[in-house]
Amino acid sequence: MAEKLKSVLKNPVSPLVLKATALAIAIFWLRLGDINFLKLTAFGAVFLFFYLKPPLSAGKFVMSALVLVTIITLAPQVSGPIGFYVNLILGILGFLLLGVKNLIFSRRQSAYYLMHLILMVGLASLFSLGLISQILFFILTLFLFREFYLMMTPEKPELITLVSALEGMLVMQVAWVTSFFPSSFLVSAAFMVLLTFISHDALVNYFKDTFSNKIAWRSLAVFALLAALILLLPVWGFN
Repeated sequence: MAEKLKSVLKNPVSPLVLKATALAIAIFWLRLGDINFLKLTAFGAVFLFFYLKPPLSAGKFVMSALVLVTIITLAPQVSGPIGFYVNLILGILGFLLLGVKNLIFSRRQSAYYLMHLILMVGLASLFSLGLISQILFFILTLFLFREFYLMMTPEKPELITLVSALEGMLVMQVAWVTSFFPSSFLVSAAFMVLLTFISHDALVNYFKDTFSNKIAWRSLAVFALLAALILLLPVWGFN
């Protein structure tokens, strides 16, 4: 029994689970009731402690950490099961962030890609709800996209900032168009995330010199199919 416990403690995933659990508890505590300066300061100290220990790759994922904290502090507090699931997802994002940063996951890029898309869902939802301004949304998406391409395709860093800025502006245009839809904020957020996913897929393949007509047609087909699904599902409130 002692040897089994010792082997479990030596597993790098075990400390990650403990840290992520503690961080999730801190998230639930912060979002329980009103968020004041004292609670925000205490949470910030806890978050920095877990993020910076160890300091491995701390600078590489600082934008993901900043966006996560922004979502945690600004996302509406919803009571009941929905509020619980929102906080749980935020805790899972903390788990993914720490795991990616500390080189725990064997499929690191896949875990990062998943985390990145979920962060975009949260960021797009904040913008669609009017909780962050257009300027702040653009700045956050610009640097979040830049971090994404540096992680996924570090071969051409000279183009990454320009491409990230152009993609961020494109997402902003989609946000402006979807703001006229007679629907809930979920439609606008879904379209922004869908565009992000499709453009990321095309640009990553371009940077890796694997882009082809087949990939282009596949991206267009996926975009058309998912866009139609977003508009037709009654759960979004589209009338």
